[in-house]
Amino acid sequence: MLTNEGDVIKKYDLIIVGAGVIGLSIARNLPRDLSIAVIDRNEPGRRASYAAGGMLGAQNEFYEDNALYRLSMAGRAMMPEVISQLEAETGHQIHLKQHGLIKYLSCMEDQPLFERQFHFLSQTDSNIRQLNTKELTQLHPGITGTSGIYIPDDGQIDAARYTRALKATLSHVDFYHDEVLNIRKSDDYTVSIHQQQLQSAKLLIAAGAWSQDLLRMLNIHLPVTGMRGEVCYMYHPTLHLRPSLFGTNGCYIVPKANHHYLIGATSQPDRENYVSDSGIAWLLEESQKMLPSLAAGEIIRTYSGVRPFTRNHQLYLDECSEGLYVATGHYRNGILLSAITGHYMAQLILGRREPLLDHFRIKELTT
Repeated sequence: MLTNEGDVIKKYDLIIVGAGVIGLSIARNLPRDLSIAVIDRNEPGRRASYAAGGMLGAQNEFYEDNALYRLSMAGRAMMPEVISQLEAETGHQIHLKQHGLIKYLSCMEDQPLFERQFHFLSQTDSNIRQLNTKELTQLHPGITGTSGIYIPDDGQIDAARYTRALKATLSHVDFYHDEVLNIRKSDDYTVSIHQQQLQSAKLLIAAGAWSQDLLRMLNIHLPVTGMRGEVCYMYHPTLHLRPSLFGTNGCYIVPKANHHYLIGATSQPDRENYVSDSGIAWLLEESQKMLPSLAAGEIIRTYSGVRPFTRNHQLYLDECSEGLYVATGHYRNGILLSAITGHYMAQLILGRREPLLDHFRIKELTT
């Protein structure tokens, strides 16, 4: 079909804007007989998803019981089976590591919040334990510091491999490496890209920090901003660190395969995707405070990603008007929450709302 402007119209059951880990996971959870288009101006999974540390930190950043904590715990519980299925389907090795995480007290000013977190976590999980200096070095002899919280069930994966595996399962989906020029609603949603228009009764916006720009085309305001995170990828052949280290100041060290370590991440309110000298200097300084021997490592590369940030670190998982779905605001938990977001949003698109999603309605979060 041609429009008056001569652009070709192609119809789908669902259009997804955003080919990061969230959009891909939702597409994977939908029936294969649905016709689905996925649009992204970048290669699938090459932005925030690619730069992610891959931590499955369901307990790492929570200080009280709330809906996001419960969603995170359920999401972490899903991941081993999801990873196993993806590896079996695609042959990709995603490198799930379940060696725990140490929440590291970076400075004494963080002590009250640190103690509050330990109190909450230890009340809900008897395996959580607080570590003194001696106990920190028992977990790894190179760690320095006065106190830590050992979280044995917070694991991690290779985020880039995971995203590639998700993409590999979607051979039935049409991918458009293009920019969305306009979205309009009449009977259906019409999404204009270069020289083509796509049309569907259902549209999902899962474009991370750029979701607000797309929704603005439909006169919907969604307060999502971008938070740039810089990362340093290093090689150290003799370090042999097993658990991840996560400082109360936000700096973390995640052991990867073959003696590689991912050091992250800065948090700067910015949607420009670049690496700064000051950001990398901060990562190196703070990571070496936790693990001084890291100074002997070799920097392989540095890169960054822009994560979607929302007020109160909440999620938007909702149908905000008929046939218009939104999944954004995952901030530092995109990998952790990808599988459960994919499951719940697929159910919502198919007409079945999970009760937990009531806590992430757009109206509730923006009033």
